[in-house]
Amino acid sequence: MTIRTARQDEIIRESLALIAEHGVEGLTYRNLSERFGISVPAFYRHFASKADILAGILDYLQETSRVVFESAEAGGTDALDRLRLVLTGYAQRFAEDGGLAAVLFADEIGGTDRALQERVLLHMEENRERLTALLAEGAAAGLVRSDVPARRWAFVVMGSLRLEVARWRLGGRTTDLVAAVAALWADLDVILRPPRTERRKA
Repeated sequence: MTIRTARQDEIIRESLALIAEHGVEGLTYRNLSERFGISVPAFYRHFASKADILAGILDYLQETSRVVFESAEAGGTDALDRLRLVLTGYAQRFAEDGGLAAVLFADEIGGTDRALQERVLLHMEENRERLTALLAEGAAAGLVRSDVPARRWAFVVMGSLRLEVARWRLGGRTTDLVAAVAALWADLDVILRPPRTERRKA
């Protein structure tokens, strides 16, 4: 885990807010200096470049994902219940911090910086592997359909959550995201479970 100062955490939170409001292009030292009321050169003591701030945001995203999955692991009764807790855990974090939702699925955060692009891809792959492991465990226990590979189900789950969050953001965050994701899970729960005849054989 990357060790950050309290000031760096503040800058990351404000950077997330700027990205939520204006997109990645709105994240500039000038905009940050206006928010903090300090000079642009002062930021260079904390982050040497915009790329370093974005790297710090990616670290923060990875930490957030790890906490969501660890909480689900500790509180779930089985693989599907843990998957439910992962989705609702993300929804709760997004509802508390709209800036986090703006970048968690933002492919463009890497821009043209290859190193950042690779880190974004790594973060996506880590989450897909976590979901794949949960879904494979569910399939082994007879809780998830086995006629579709667990890795493909992971895409379905990630894509569904991404769309629900995007709708919420584009709608001005005026709806209840946690309730919307709970409704999404109710549908996914039906889709993922094996047909009753297959369940009786398991």
